Amino acid sequence: MMLNLLKDIWFLFGRLFPFPAKPGLRRAGNPDRLSLVLVTCNFELTVRKVLRTLECDGIDAWLLVAPTKGINVWCAASGGYFSTDTVVSIIKTSGIENLVDHRDIILPQLSATGINIWALRERTGWKPRFGPVDIKYLAKYLECVGDPFERKYRRIEFPLGDRFVMGTNLGFSSLLFFILPFLVASIWMDGLWWKSILLLFFLAILNSVLVFLLPGKPGVQKGFSLGVILSVIFVVIRQNIWTIGHWETLEQIGWIILLSTYLGYDMPSWSPLWRAEIKELVMGVKRTLVEVIPEQCIGCGLCTIVCPAGVFELDSGIKKSMVVRLDACQACGACIENCPKEAIKNNFRSGTCSCPTCTVINSVKSSKRKVLHP
Repeated sequence: MMLNLLKDIWFLFGRLFPFPAKPGLRRAGNPDRLSLVLVTCNFELTVRKVLRTLECDGIDAWLLVAPTKGINVWCAASGGYFSTDTVVSIIKTSGIENLVDHRDIILPQLSATGINIWALRERTGWKPRFGPVDIKYLAKYLECVGDPFERKYRRIEFPLGDRFVMGTNLGFSSLLFFILPFLVASIWMDGLWWKSILLLFFLAILNSVLVFLLPGKPGVQKGFSLGVILSVIFVVIRQNIWTIGHWETLEQIGWIILLSTYLGYDMPSWSPLWRAEIKELVMGVKRTLVEVIPEQCIGCGLCTIVCPAGVFELDSGIKKSMVVRLDACQACGACIENCPKEAIKNNFRSGTCSCPTCTVINSVKSSKRKVLHP
């Protein structure tokens, strides 16, 4: 019990770091030879959530926990750790083929960035399909697969509870970058380190929780807006509650705006809704390009299924997919990975997020690749 509590506390702050569960086969309830077969990553928080949801919904199922280096579904798929090869491996090594009489398997929708459903079908003989965007919708998915389901339960969400948790993680990850500079600066400015830590966490949570209410585009603009708003509140409080010098007031205002702007710049890396390049983060300029080539599209509709942002719709008249919400595109690449005819033109096949957190992560990955392949 205590161990699970400590894990829950860690997951509140440290989701940046991998936390692996043991890969392999899990039983949810009392599955038999006709029960569902599901696949997920081996990030422990995800495994616990999936098993808990299946139990609460009374769904008997076989759960294949794929080896994704302890990383969550979307990040693992984007980073190449949750891939077609990974799923092939867990199917072959888990013994699931001897436990069921069917060959249907449900994949997390957010794994579509790294898993090619056509290649998986060809290599295993199984009939894979992508499930809902969140395991909490699985029961509804099983009841009503079809157009109403696709529209409602395949869209990625960022509700208040998730925004709060992501805010704590944003604060914690930023603290790792700044704790040493804070401590060094405290040699000359007494107490700066602990005052800045409290301010940093407060601003990180507010940047994430209030992101839909703040003026400006996600990134620097929203972070700056929050900093200005809080600075005005700070000045009002200063005038009515306690008195500090004008220079100290200006220093505090500048520090609030600077930290808030930085956290606003980094916040998209903790959000499922925005892909961020430098121009988009700083100036709010959208550079993402994605369009369907009608001559190559066969109207399979898979892009409408795997896209978590509802960028595509299938025109039933001409039986072609079309882009209807370009601004919502996160450049995750799921449509590119799974289009059987390469009918989607884009400019982000090898794109990466430019926010500080992702820049550090991508730099570490790059250095590891250089060590492995000098």
